[in-house]
Amino acid sequence: MAQNLTAEVASLLPPPTTINDTHKVYGVAIACAVMSGVATSVVLWRLYLRYASRAFGLDDWATIPALILYLGWSILAVYVNLAGGIGKPLWEITLGEYATWFKGFVASSWMYTSMTAAIRVAILLFYRRIFSQTVSWLRVTIYVLLSLQAVYVIVYSILPALACHPFDSAWNPFERRAHCDDWYFYYDQVALYSTSMVFDLVLLLLPLEPARRLQMRRSKKAGVIVMFILGAGASIVTAVKLGIFVTDMNGYSEFDPYFARYQLVYFLPAQMSHNGLTFWLPSHVEPTVALIGASLPGLRPALNVMSASVSQRLRSLYYSRGTSRSDSRAVQGRTWAGHELDDKTVGSTASSRRRDRGFDITRIIETKISSETAHGSQVQLGQYPAPHPTQ
Repeated sequence: MAQNLTAEVASLLPPPTTINDTHKVYGVAIACAVMSGVATSVVLWRLYLRYASRAFGLDDWATIPALILYLGWSILAVYVNLAGGIGKPLWEITLGEYATWFKGFVASSWMYTSMTAAIRVAILLFYRRIFSQTVSWLRVTIYVLLSLQAVYVIVYSILPALACHPFDSAWNPFERRAHCDDWYFYYDQVALYSTSMVFDLVLLLLPLEPARRLQMRRSKKAGVIVMFILGAGASIVTAVKLGIFVTDMNGYSEFDPYFARYQLVYFLPAQMSHNGLTFWLPSHVEPTVALIGASLPGLRPALNVMSASVSQRLRSLYYSRGTSRSDSRAVQGRTWAGHELDDKTVGSTASSRRRDRGFDITRIIETKISSETAHGSQVQLGQYPAPHPTQ
């Protein structure tokens, strides 16, 4: 039977030797690059505000390696999708492109593990910064979870290395089937994503009870809780990604009949034809959501100031327009010191009022910033509001 299979494979067409980008797909790579740019900008803004307000803490230092690992992951995702031929018809992909594709997939196992652990460490240190002084049980829980992140990285950095013997056969399509246990690798990935989802779910629920005890108005407290939920909202994306991965690997996908003319039809699963959408895209959304959500509490005071500024500006413009109309109607036909008020004088008067009103708005915003910065125990620019210490 093996001889018949060998003869049948030999009768089919080999993979192409020249790169053909006629049907190259750029959408996934562009989406990953855009998400990376947005997340990086948000994180850098958060770090700058924390540094400018002299509130730079251990959680901010931990965010820096998390951001570096995320950028490395982003570069890997963009490069593999562009250089690995992902999204192209399987019969147009060369062996060199397949090697890039599989190397990237294997590398993603290690990069995903270290990146997600680094992001969770930053979030846990932020929880420690806010709640550990007032909630003793939370401090112990945080230390336990930090220790488990180290175990998580060690275990899931070892398991992928055992999938192939020899290991370099992992990126050779013709050798992979004979020397790699694809089901072992599949269950390893399912275990990895499941563990990651459980950790993210714990991060999602952990601050809810301490946040409920914060001494602040209900509306403000609700906003705080929502922000914490967004900060750990990657658990939702992880669950979706895990569902897509399991469904895709256990489902049945048909090959394009044209691919049946090529030798690799016996060595590649049909699901690989949409690997960019089922693996790389959701795998990139997850850390993007986690980083942006984890940065929102640090941006909250600045966002409040910006919101107040925009609101005051809109009200000012609306009020000044109404005042200008009533002023122009009231001064028509009147005189001042025996002289008629012309349109130019009316315009300059309205302009002066708008300018004075603008100065008032600026003073209001500056007063708000100064107040927030001065009362650091309540709200400090770039620092999340902490509960009042008990006497």
